[in-house]
Amino acid sequence: MYTDENASRAPDNIEVIKAIGQAMDYWSNELYRRRNFDESKCPAVELPPLPDSLEKWQRERKKLLALFAEHIYGEIPPAPDKITTRLLAERSDALNNTAIRREIRIYCQMNNGMSHDFDMLLYIPKNVQAPPPVFLGLNFDGNQANTIDEDVALTRGPSHYPGYWWRSAATTNDKRLIKLDSWNFAEAMQRGYAVATVNYCEIFPDNPYGYEKSIYRLFRSPEELAAFPARSCGLRKFGAISAWAWGLSRMLDVLEDIPEVDADRAAVLGHSRLGKTALWAGANDERFKMVISNNSGCLGAALSRRDFGERVGHLAYIQRFWFTETLTQYADRESELPVDQHQLLALVAPRCLYVASSSEDGGADPRGEFLSAKAAAKVWQLYNHAPVLPDDMPAAGTGTVGSNGVFYHLKSGVHSITAEDWQHYYNCADGLFRG
Repeated sequence: MYTDENASRAPDNIEVIKAIGQAMDYWSNELYRRRNFDESKCPAVELPPLPDSLEKWQRERKKLLALFAEHIYGEIPPAPDKITTRLLAERSDALNNTAIRREIRIYCQMNNGMSHDFDMLLYIPKNVQAPPPVFLGLNFDGNQANTIDEDVALTRGPSHYPGYWWRSAATTNDKRLIKLDSWNFAEAMQRGYAVATVNYCEIFPDNPYGYEKSIYRLFRSPEELAAFPARSCGLRKFGAISAWAWGLSRMLDVLEDIPEVDADRAAVLGHSRLGKTALWAGANDERFKMVISNNSGCLGAALSRRDFGERVGHLAYIQRFWFTETLTQYADRESELPVDQHQLLALVAPRCLYVASSSEDGGADPRGEFLSAKAAAKVWQLYNHAPVLPDDMPAAGTGTVGSNGVFYHLKSGVHSITAEDWQHYYNCADGLFRG
């Protein structure tokens, strides 16, 4: 992953970072205090229109991608000059003898000598007669946290520096077996799906100082990257979400060369910030045949103009490094954004889109996620797919609603991805890949 020996050491200016963290905590709490959870206080929303003909849509699609890159997510870098892999470990009796497990180190290399690598955990079901479809995505707590196999290698992400207020990458044994529902490997094997995952911090460490230890080292000078955490760099045109999306495409590159997996039937999935990432990856990389957003919320599936739950201003400042610097211009000014999130969802068309919400996840605005999917469905109609979503948001626990390329469900519960969510995704994938 990180080729220099200092890649995981704490920064020299740790006291400054602690002070920044305390300031960010204050503003984070203040911005959260201002959130609206009263539906009656949502403003009337006029969404940016979608084209009314396929010809217009095909003409506008690239322009929309460029607008999302310029104003929200930043540019996704090009593929590296070379990708190589090394098999770190393999077991043919994984998950209680239901799967073949491979741990694969992916090396992304440039002709200028720069290199970055990260570790992919891959499970392939043993009970299949042909290469199976594959679900792929990034994980929060380390590959070892999501499986009952206790010999999976620990994630190599950088340690949680003292005073940091953001998530630690999981690098210790106490992070084993804590997220088994999040990736649901055992059920995937029973259903006949391969699953691949990488810890997201191995691609871009989830903190404002992550640039220098991220995949952007392949494309930017150390001096340029070192300047960005100062938070005064109005010219930064890339961020963590685009890096994570880049990593998803590199995972698919590698899966395409594994004959035991059918990478032509690939579903990309993410939860929360990684749901935003999955949507952005799916919009840009049309090899993903199914794109799944699980509780992605603000600047994911939810409409920004609704002013409900988490808002652009919070993310633009507190999680500034996830996005392009341009996004800060739209704090509390969502109506001035040239795009809204239904257009991001529409960029998946005519492939399969699945949006999922949780009933107690007000910050992610479940209603805004549903309305966004319903608005985006217009573009599938241009391809003669005609999705059918109900006029009213379904009650929690109803199950999957939708058809012909656009699907949605609302589960009872908090901000999470669970086995219940996965059941809906498997069922939808069965219809898409095996129907």
